[in-house]
Amino acid sequence: MRRQKPLILTNPIEKPKTGLEWFKKNIVIVPVIAVILAGTFTSVRYVLNLTNTIDANQETIVNMKRDVDVIKGQFNDLRNRLSAAEATWNMAENLYRQLADQVREQSYDIKDLSR
Repeated sequence: MRRQKPLILTNPIEKPKTGLEWFKKNIVIVPVIAVILAGTFTSVRYVLNLTNTIDANQETIVNMKRDVDVIKGQFNDLRNRLSAAEATWNMAENLYRQLADQVREQSYDIKDLSR
């Protein structure tokens, strides 16, 4: 049987002595980290802007609902006033018809008296 190699790394890992040496060894990872940080910052800023927009729109919606309620009240008032005006108009037409009938009857009576 063959002997398996151990799973644990036995090679010594050297630590870079200065930041410049670490930067040279990890030249590829530095831009990746920078992009991840910039993306995270941009994402957080975007979410905050969306939250502010949602809050402003919610306030606008509440104001619009209040305005709609006021307009509904005014509309109901106008509808009631229109109904009263229509009732007055109908009453005036009925009075006009009655007066016209009375005048017509009186004209017939005058004609009858003049014969």
